[in-house]
Amino acid sequence: MPAKKISMDKLRGVVNMGREAEENMEEHLHISVLVDPLAEGWLVRAVRDAFVPERDAVVDVHALGGVPTVAGIDVGVVVAGGSDELVRNAIRAFAGVRQHVVVVAQSSLDVPETHLPSKLGQYVKDAVSTEREALVERMANVLLDATEKDVSCAANFAFCRDVATARLVSRCAARNAFMSVADFIPGAGMPLMTMNQINLSFDIAATYGHGLSLGRVPEVTAVVFAGFAYRWASRLVTRVFPHLGLLLRVGIAYGGTLVTGRMLASHFTDPFEDEYYEVPSSENPIREAMLPFFEKGEEVEVEAPSERVYISIGEGGALA
Repeated sequence: MPAKKISMDKLRGVVNMGREAEENMEEHLHISVLVDPLAEGWLVRAVRDAFVPERDAVVDVHALGGVPTVAGIDVGVVVAGGSDELVRNAIRAFAGVRQHVVVVAQSSLDVPETHLPSKLGQYVKDAVSTEREALVERMANVLLDATEKDVSCAANFAFCRDVATARLVSRCAARNAFMSVADFIPGAGMPLMTMNQINLSFDIAATYGHGLSLGRVPEVTAVVFAGFAYRWASRLVTRVFPHLGLLLRVGIAYGGTLVTGRMLASHFTDPFEDEYYEVPSSENPIREAMLPFFEKGEEVEVEAPSERVYISIGEGGALA
């Protein structure tokens, strides 16, 4: 009876992990994008193609100018191009009320000095690069730094997934390595480490937009079997190399979690899909919102935005 109770408790714990990951995935996310009229076309395109929500995140697109609306915003994104006063005012508006803001620019010269005190300056992140791929990677890092909703952010925006997954795996590996150090009986901590990895499997699934369902059973099963393998390996190396037992256990706990995490991530990644690609016109729901920021004739008309994505375009329905 006790064994059965323990098993049911563990099962409930696993289900609760899945529910928590799903709740994190479903967290409401509101991004406000402010575009400098002087920003380079390629820079605007990079931001436009990156911020295509795949779930129900709200993406507002506004022309930079005046006092931006900051209430209810999770993260502000300012695309800078040289209008120093406009960019500075927008940054200060967000940071002044302790709202995170990400400044995207092709040069640090386009990011004006705001003279904010250090307590407010910490709310300002910048993504600066002259290369599109490097810029997108930098945007993913600073965006995830700027919000606690990292799982929801990755579930909505594909360009954030690699970075978000790598962070989840790294954190879980560090926790398991620490637990292996405190594991005075070799292998005894492996069940707890395996539970950490099961939790990781749910979090990774959630970053790719997959909630709790029977589809998670194969992944959890694979993690459990991997846990048994790591446990066996830990006991073996401790017997063979007793003087290096602690060091090897830490290596197995950390390295094993990294391997498990990467295998889980690859399970959700389409091998035929580039890590980051420009979204076709007909599939990009914020393209029409960005059209006023391109030169006439540079962009083409496209289909109406998808009903499952909500976009606000300035006051009165216009950007200008």
